[in-house]
Amino acid sequence: MCLGEFGLTYDYTYEMNWAEFCIRLYAYNRMQKKEWLKFREVAWASTIGPHLDPKRLPKNKERFMPLGEKVSEITEEMRERINQVKDEYLKNKK
Repeated sequence: MCLGEFGLTYDYTYEMNWAEFCIRLYAYNRMQKKEWLKFREVAWASTIGPHLDPKRLPKNKERFMPLGEKVSEITEEMRERINQVKDEYLKNKK
């Protein structure tokens, strides 16, 4: 990865410590995400053209092409179950 994607030399790659590698990897991933955001903008603009049915379009860019981590939403049923288990734990703890 260092030689191909980071564009580093062979000698520099083996002299690099783990912290430097992690910093370069973080920067590389950040740059790749920016590139995908640009691509998503262009793809979104071409999708919302006037020739498509607006009822079938995704509501936002994130639904059209998700790029980040998925955030799960907690439903009311899940919240009730969490509170129920918490109450049982506190009752058994006493």
